[in-house]
Amino acid sequence: MKEMIKPTHIRIYIVALILLIGLSLSAQFNIKVGYEYNRSNDATLGKLIDLYNDERSFLEEPLSQVKNKSGLALGIRYRFYTTAIELFAHRTSGDSEALGDDNGLEFEESISSSNRYYGLALENQFGHYGFGASIGYETLKFKTRISGSNKNREFLNQRELASRVYLNFEFPGSKVSFSIKPYYHFSLGEYHLIPFKNELLPDVDVDSADLILKPSSWGITFVFYNGPQPN
Repeated sequence: MKEMIKPTHIRIYIVALILLIGLSLSAQFNIKVGYEYNRSNDATLGKLIDLYNDERSFLEEPLSQVKNKSGLALGIRYRFYTTAIELFAHRTSGDSEALGDDNGLEFEESISSSNRYYGLALENQFGHYGFGASIGYETLKFKTRISGSNKNREFLNQRELASRVYLNFEFPGSKVSFSIKPYYHFSLGEYHLIPFKNELLPDVDVDSADLILKPSSWGITFVFYNGPQPN
Protein backbone atom coordinates (compact mmCIF):
# COMPACT_ATOMS: atom_id res chain seq x y z
CA MET A 1 0.00 0.00 0.00
CA LYS A 2 1.34 3.40 -0.95
CA GLU A 3 1.97 6.13 1.63
CA MET A 4 -1.37 7.38 2.90
CA ILE A 5 -0.44 11.02 3.56
CA LYS A 6 1.44 12.67 0.71
CA PRO A 7 3.97 15.48 1.33
CA THR A 8 1.76 17.93 -0.57
CA HIS A 9 -1.14 17.14 1.75
CA ILE A 10 1.03 17.70 4.84
CA ARG A 11 1.95 21.19 3.64
CA ILE A 12 -1.71 22.01 2.99
CA TYR A 13 -2.69 20.81 6.49
CA ILE A 14 -0.04 22.97 8.15
CA VAL A 15 -1.05 26.11 6.25
CA ALA A 16 -4.76 25.43 6.84
CA LEU A 17 -4.31 24.92 10.59
CA ILE A 18 -2.38 28.18 10.89
CA LEU A 19 -5.22 29.98 9.09
CA LEU A 20 -7.85 28.29 11.26
CA ILE A 21 -6.16 29.39 14.48
CA GLY A 22 -5.82 32.95 13.17
CA LEU A 23 -9.41 33.37 12.00
CA SER A 24 -11.79 34.98 14.51
CA LEU A 25 -15.20 33.76 13.42
CA SER A 26 -18.22 33.22 15.64
CA ALA A 27 -18.78 29.95 17.49
CA GLN A 28 -21.65 29.22 15.12
CA PHE A 29 -19.74 29.59 11.85
CA ASN A 30 -16.69 27.39 11.33
CA ILE A 31 -14.26 26.45 8.59
CA LYS A 32 -12.98 22.87 8.57
CA VAL A 33 -9.93 21.11 7.22
CA GLY A 34 -9.18 17.44 7.64
CA TYR A 35 -7.80 14.13 6.50
CA GLU A 36 -9.97 11.33 5.15
CA TYR A 37 -9.29 7.61 4.75
CA ASN A 38 -11.58 5.48 2.59
CA ARG A 39 -11.70 1.70 2.14
CA SER A 40 -13.68 -0.10 -0.58
CA ASN A 41 -13.77 -3.56 -2.15
CA ASP A 42 -16.00 -3.65 -5.23
CA ALA A 43 -16.72 -7.08 -6.72
CA THR A 44 -17.35 -5.59 -10.20
CA LEU A 45 -13.94 -3.93 -10.34
CA GLY A 46 -12.35 -7.00 -8.78
CA LYS A 47 -13.60 -9.26 -11.58
CA LEU A 48 -12.27 -6.95 -14.29
CA ILE A 49 -8.86 -6.75 -12.63
CA ASP A 50 -8.79 -10.56 -12.24
CA LEU A 51 -9.41 -10.85 -15.99
CA TYR A 52 -6.58 -8.40 -16.61
CA ASN A 53 -4.19 -10.49 -14.51
CA ASP A 54 -5.35 -13.77 -16.11
CA GLU A 55 -4.45 -12.35 -19.53
CA ARG A 56 -0.90 -11.62 -18.32
CA SER A 57 0.49 -14.76 -16.69
CA PHE A 58 3.99 -13.24 -16.77
CA LEU A 59 3.17 -10.71 -14.05
CA GLU A 60 5.39 -10.98 -11.00
CA GLU A 61 3.30 -8.38 -9.18
CA PRO A 62 -0.33 -8.53 -10.39
CA LEU A 63 -2.49 -5.45 -10.63
CA SER A 64 -4.73 -5.01 -7.59
CA GLN A 65 -7.88 -3.08 -6.97
CA VAL A 66 -7.38 0.42 -5.53
CA LYS A 67 -9.01 -0.33 -2.19
CA ASN A 68 -7.31 2.25 0.02
CA LYS A 69 -7.67 5.95 -0.69
CA SER A 70 -6.90 9.05 1.31
CA GLY A 71 -6.97 12.79 0.89
CA LEU A 72 -8.33 16.17 1.95
CA ALA A 73 -11.64 17.09 3.57
CA LEU A 74 -12.66 20.78 3.44
CA GLY A 75 -15.86 22.59 4.31
CA ILE A 76 -17.83 25.38 5.97
CA ARG A 77 -20.19 24.65 8.87
CA TYR A 78 -22.92 26.67 10.58
CA ARG A 79 -24.16 25.48 14.01
CA PHE A 80 -27.30 26.50 15.89
CA TYR A 81 -28.25 24.81 19.15
CA THR A 82 -27.62 21.07 18.62
CA THR A 83 -27.93 21.14 14.81
CA ALA A 84 -25.35 21.97 12.15
CA ILE A 85 -25.42 22.42 8.37
CA GLU A 86 -22.23 21.94 6.40
CA LEU A 87 -21.09 22.55 2.84
CA PHE A 88 -18.18 20.24 2.06
CA ALA A 89 -15.74 19.05 -0.61
CA HIS A 90 -13.71 15.87 -0.06
CA ARG A 91 -11.15 14.26 -2.35
CA THR A 92 -9.42 10.90 -1.91
CA SER A 93 -7.07 9.02 -4.21
CA GLY A 94 -4.92 5.89 -4.43
CA ASP A 95 -3.00 3.84 -6.97
CA SER A 96 -1.96 0.34 -7.97
CA GLU A 97 0.85 -1.07 -10.10
CA ALA A 98 1.51 -4.26 -12.06
CA LEU A 99 5.08 -5.41 -12.75
CA GLY A 100 6.51 -8.29 -14.75
CA ASP A 101 8.88 -9.63 -17.38
CA ASP A 102 7.24 -10.24 -20.77
CA ASN A 103 9.71 -12.37 -22.77
CA GLY A 104 12.68 -10.35 -21.59
CA LEU A 105 10.90 -7.00 -21.78
CA GLU A 106 10.19 -5.13 -18.58
CA PHE A 107 6.45 -4.62 -18.15
CA GLU A 108 4.97 -1.89 -15.97
CA GLU A 109 1.34 -0.78 -15.80
CA SER A 110 -0.06 1.57 -13.18
CA ILE A 111 -3.50 3.01 -12.57
CA SER A 112 -4.67 5.67 -10.15
CA SER A 113 -8.20 6.25 -8.92
CA SER A 114 -9.72 9.31 -7.26
CA ASN A 115 -13.09 10.25 -5.79
CA ARG A 116 -14.32 13.83 -5.36
CA TYR A 117 -17.41 14.13 -3.16
CA TYR A 118 -19.08 17.50 -2.54
CA GLY A 119 -22.49 18.52 -1.27
CA LEU A 120 -24.53 19.30 1.86
CA ALA A 121 -24.51 17.62 5.29
CA LEU A 122 -26.88 17.88 8.24
CA GLU A 123 -25.87 16.70 11.72
CA ASN A 124 -27.04 16.70 15.32
CA GLN A 125 -24.66 17.00 18.26
CA PHE A 126 -25.24 16.20 21.94
CA GLY A 127 -22.13 17.07 23.88
CA HIS A 128 -19.19 15.12 22.48
CA TYR A 129 -21.41 12.71 20.51
CA GLY A 130 -23.38 13.25 17.34
CA PHE A 131 -24.54 11.78 14.06
CA GLY A 132 -25.21 13.09 10.59
CA ALA A 133 -25.96 12.40 6.96
CA SER A 134 -24.91 14.01 3.71
CA ILE A 135 -25.90 14.00 0.07
CA GLY A 136 -24.01 15.28 -2.93
CA TYR A 137 -22.26 14.45 -6.17
CA GLU A 138 -19.33 12.07 -6.40
CA THR A 139 -16.95 12.05 -9.34
CA LEU A 140 -15.02 8.82 -10.00
CA LYS A 141 -11.85 9.09 -12.08
CA PHE A 142 -9.31 6.58 -13.34
CA LYS A 143 -5.95 7.39 -14.89
CA THR A 144 -3.10 5.32 -16.27
CA ARG A 145 0.53 6.33 -16.48
CA ILE A 146 1.90 6.54 -19.99
CA SER A 147 4.77 4.08 -20.37
CA GLY A 148 8.20 5.70 -20.35
CA SER A 149 7.02 9.04 -18.93
CA ASN A 150 5.56 10.65 -15.82
CA LYS A 151 2.40 11.78 -17.62
CA ASN A 152 -1.02 10.33 -16.82
CA ARG A 153 -3.89 9.70 -19.23
CA GLU A 154 -7.45 9.87 -17.93
CA PHE A 155 -9.72 7.11 -19.24
CA LEU A 156 -12.80 7.32 -16.99
CA ASN A 157 -14.53 10.37 -15.50
CA GLN A 158 -18.14 10.05 -14.33
CA ARG A 159 -20.28 11.87 -11.77
CA GLU A 160 -23.22 10.39 -9.83
CA LEU A 161 -25.31 11.18 -6.75
CA ALA A 162 -24.03 9.69 -3.50
CA SER A 163 -24.85 9.75 0.20
CA ARG A 164 -23.11 9.19 3.51
CA VAL A 165 -24.16 8.47 7.10
CA TYR A 166 -21.69 9.04 9.92
CA LEU A 167 -21.04 9.44 13.62
CA ASN A 168 -19.35 12.52 15.03
CA PHE A 169 -17.11 12.49 18.10
CA GLU A 170 -16.15 16.11 18.74
CA PHE A 171 -13.71 17.56 21.27
CA PRO A 172 -14.01 21.36 21.70
CA GLY A 173 -10.99 23.58 22.20
CA SER A 174 -10.43 27.26 22.87
CA LYS A 175 -9.19 27.98 19.35
CA VAL A 176 -9.37 24.72 17.35
CA SER A 177 -11.75 21.81 17.87
CA PHE A 178 -11.05 18.24 16.80
CA SER A 179 -13.63 15.81 15.38
CA ILE A 180 -13.53 12.10 14.45
CA LYS A 181 -16.16 10.95 11.96
CA PRO A 182 -16.45 7.25 11.02
CA TYR A 183 -18.80 6.81 8.07
CA TYR A 184 -20.53 4.53 5.58
CA HIS A 185 -20.67 5.87 2.03
CA PHE A 186 -22.82 4.63 -0.86
CA SER A 187 -23.63 5.64 -4.42
CA LEU A 188 -27.18 6.51 -5.48
CA GLY A 189 -26.31 6.14 -9.16
CA GLU A 190 -24.52 3.66 -11.40
CA TYR A 191 -21.11 4.05 -13.00
CA HIS A 192 -20.57 2.56 -16.45
CA LEU A 193 -17.16 0.91 -16.73
CA ILE A 194 -16.99 0.55 -20.52
CA PRO A 195 -14.01 2.97 -20.69
CA PHE A 196 -12.32 0.96 -17.92
CA LYS A 197 -12.79 -2.26 -19.88
CA ASN A 198 -11.63 -0.68 -23.14
CA GLU A 199 -8.46 0.59 -21.48
CA LEU A 200 -7.40 -2.56 -19.62
CA LEU A 201 -9.18 -5.34 -21.54
CA PRO A 202 -9.55 -4.16 -25.16
CA ASP A 203 -9.52 -7.71 -26.61
CA VAL A 204 -11.67 -9.42 -23.99
CA ASP A 205 -15.44 -9.84 -24.24
CA VAL A 206 -17.24 -8.76 -21.06
CA ASP A 207 -21.00 -8.86 -20.55
CA SER A 208 -22.51 -5.37 -20.29
CA ALA A 209 -24.15 -6.30 -16.97
CA ASP A 210 -20.67 -6.84 -15.52
CA LEU A 211 -19.69 -3.26 -16.38
CA ILE A 212 -22.17 -1.55 -14.06
CA LEU A 213 -20.74 -0.34 -10.76
CA LYS A 214 -22.76 0.94 -7.78
CA PRO A 215 -20.00 1.35 -5.18
CA SER A 216 -20.11 1.55 -1.43
CA SER A 217 -17.33 2.04 1.09
CA TRP A 218 -16.50 2.87 4.66
CA GLY A 219 -13.97 5.22 6.13
CA ILE A 220 -13.06 7.80 8.72
CA THR A 221 -12.48 11.56 8.62
CA PHE A 222 -10.32 13.50 11.07
CA VAL A 223 -11.37 17.14 11.09
CA PHE A 224 -10.22 20.41 12.69
CA TYR A 225 -12.75 23.23 13.09
CA ASN A 226 -11.70 26.78 13.91
CA GLY A 227 -13.03 28.58 16.96
CA PRO A 228 -14.64 27.41 20.22
CA GLN A 229 -17.57 25.02 19.83
CA PRO A 230 -20.72 24.99 21.97
CA ASN A 231 -20.81 22.10 24.45
